[in-house]
Amino acid sequence: MANEKPQPHYFHAEAHALKGKVRFPVDAEVRPQAFVKLAGTLEELLNGEGKRNYFSQHAKNYRLEGVFSYTAAHTQVSGHESTKHPGASVTLATSVVENLNILNVVTADRVVAQISTTHLPNRYVPEVTFLGTHFENLKIARHKIEPILNLKLAAPKPGNDQLYVADKTDLMTAVKGQYKRLAGWLTGRKEMLSAGPEGSLTLQYHGGDPENEKIPQIQKDVAAARKIDQDDTQESGKSAGITFSLVEDVVIEPIKDDNATAVRDAKELVEGKCGHVIHIPDFGTIFLAELTVNHNSFHLTMIRVEMGCIAAGNGSMGVCAVNGGGKPPTP
Repeated sequence: MANEKPQPHYFHAEAHALKGKVRFPVDAEVRPQAFVKLAGTLEELLNGEGKRNYFSQHAKNYRLEGVFSYTAAHTQVSGHESTKHPGASVTLATSVVENLNILNVVTADRVVAQISTTHLPNRYVPEVTFLGTHFENLKIARHKIEPILNLKLAAPKPGNDQLYVADKTDLMTAVKGQYKRLAGWLTGRKEMLSAGPEGSLTLQYHGGDPENEKIPQIQKDVAAARKIDQDDTQESGKSAGITFSLVEDVVIEPIKDDNATAVRDAKELVEGKCGHVIHIPDFGTIFLAELTVNHNSFHLTMIRVEMGCIAAGNGSMGVCAVNGGGKPPTP
């Protein structure tokens, strides 16, 4: 009906600094550190127990033996009405990790993940920005790593309220290019743990999907989830979405002393990288600024490691996720 009251926007956002599972040199599970969550309509948030629509967490001096450590972490989530677009809803999620150290191999002065979405009235697909997302003084094996970030990879928003992962959008054109390069790079690298049957390059990236055979099915799943979302008689839709990266490439600088060993090590790093993926012999594989997008959410992980040599396990650092709409998301 024309005079029917619009359904209130349901905000949902999460952020944490670090999460992981280590098998050795110690056996330990790292639960989400500095975890924070926003969930509810604006009315529910402001009239609920907390009576607020902004939440934050701050942590200091975390250490899991000599595997993971940081000196400080800050996370925040918020939801509010837009002052720029009347009737629109804005969601923000941020995760900051300072002085990160992963097994003395990966270090960074600061890692920042940030997502903000704006849901316009009578539109399903939001505008999204990653403004503020960055790395500061990222190093691998003491070599300076300069990721080339494309924070406008998902801009502009597709026309006609199309999903970001719909066929032939600017985003999907870029994603297919990333997958093609990844598939070529993986040729001859099947010995990598991450490229094995249970590795994320196989399960999450579908081996780069060289023939683009998996992508159409992912797009069908996402479209079906949207259809369920927009059906008031059903619960929220759910889909795995597609994973790619905001990092288009990385520049690796040799250690300043520039001796033969440093040059050789830097060359090894260059040969072991493809876009946002860097494979390090005797350590494992590093993934930078991974972004997963499905029918209604954006999930950003600034650093993810899969370790299988001098240590075994995995970890994710600088993580935030945003979604929202007319109903709560499916657990």
